[in-house]
Amino acid sequence: MKLRLIYLAAGNSRRFGSNKLLYELEGKPLYLHLLERLDRLCARHDGWGVIAVTQYPQIYDDLNERHICAVLSPDSHKGVSYSIRAGLEAAADAQACAFFVADQPYFTEESAEAFLEHMERNQAELGCVSCGDQTGNPAWFSQSYFPELLELKEDQGGRKILKKYPEKITCFPISDAGELRDLDTLS
Repeated sequence: MKLRLIYLAAGNSRRFGSNKLLYELEGKPLYLHLLERLDRLCARHDGWGVIAVTQYPQIYDDLNERHICAVLSPDSHKGVSYSIRAGLEAAADAQACAFFVADQPYFTEESAEAFLEHMERNQAELGCVSCGDQTGNPAWFSQSYFPELLELKEDQGGRKILKKYPEKITCFPISDAGELRDLDTLS
């Protein structure tokens, strides 16, 4: 399967107080934690690849130096729909896309790979991870949903589509809620 992992590293960090993507966590910028894991797991699967979307030239340049496919999306400051669109345009020939967010540094490589393999094996139309009653990123979209993703406006994200088709969602349970934690504030 031609699968693209679209890594959203373009947020505005309004609640964080500064660009959280550049925040040093355990010796490296926040945006690299999950991205490095995704890059490693894609190397183990034919047809899988990562596309990182950012509005920040510094991150874009760093990713190019690391030979990671990067898309500069200067309109991402207007809302997540711009980042989604930029990623999908770069992944136009994919059969499915999975969206990951850069502010989830605790999502493990094992969970990411198991989620993606589960979605691929079950030929999921839509999917997301869950822990108890909590659902969240990453989220999976088969190619048939790309047109609806491209129609999202301003700060609308994929959750709008997941809510529209709850009966089509394949949930992938994980046991550690800490993996779904995103860093929105310093405290």
